Amino acid sequence: EKKEGEEKKEGEEKKEGEEEKKEGEVEAPKAAEKADEKRAEPAAEAKKEIDIFTVESILDIGDGEPLFAHFTFEDWALLSLRLELSLLAHAYKKDANDPERVGIHESHLPFYYNKYFSKSFTVRYYGVESHSSLVQMVKDAVSLAEGDVLATELAEDFAFDTLVRRTEDERRKRDHRLTAGDESARLKFNKPPDAPTHLVGYRGGPRVGGYAPVHGSSTLPPPPAPGQPFYGGGGGKGGPYAGGKGGGFRQNVCKQFQNHGNCRFGTGCRFSHQVA
Repeated sequence: EKKEGEEKKEGEEKKEGEEEKKEGEVEAPKAAEKADEKRAEPAAEAKKEIDIFTVESILDIGDGEPLFAHFTFEDWALLSLRLELSLLAHAYKKDANDPERVGIHESHLPFYYNKYFSKSFTVRYYGVESHSSLVQMVKDAVSLAEGDVLATELAEDFAFDTLVRRTEDERRKRDHRLTAGDESARLKFNKPPDAPTHLVGYRGGPRVGGYAPVHGSSTLPPPPAPGQPFYGGGGGKGGPYAGGKGGGFRQNVCKQFQNHGNCRFGTGCRFSHQVA
């Protein structure tokens, strides 16, 4: 009986030792994961604390990550707007070459924007209702000076990465406000639908476009790029409209938009707002 008791005791000790070993094996990976997380946290915090205005290259702020790594569709659109309006302010002043014509009045922005970039200037695309509200969204690049004329404090030879840095700075500020629960900081752009890869028009004919506004839809198309055709439905037998019976818009230029820089029909106009 004494021998059996000793064997039983040895078996229990051995079993306890094996269980402790298994627990140690399970806890070891967990400890390693926690150590990795602790090492990763300072690195992430260091990236957040990087001064975006002093970082040497916007293409690498650490570990090969570019400064614009977290840009969304809205950030790229605002970056483009900053660049275009800054160039527009400088180009107009240089072309006018008149000390009495210091800049473009905000009511004439659509006309000159179309003249210089061959694109429509649609403020509702950015989720605002007025030109001044749109300029306010990129106030770190342009502003409305005395007399409500477009002005910029950037030099004529400003570096493009300056605008990238300012866009990232505004993105971070907006993100902090949203994290704090300020929903007024959320951007409400009318994001265009993705361009279709292939569409079939009337009786199998090719269909042009994909960004044309749909009747009754609140989603507005983006300003077309330079050289981009005015999009509409199409295909089919032809006729006075683009694509004939397939539907679409007239390719003739809107006289109202051509002469005055605006059109009361907006994107619903049957004529093209592409002024040559």
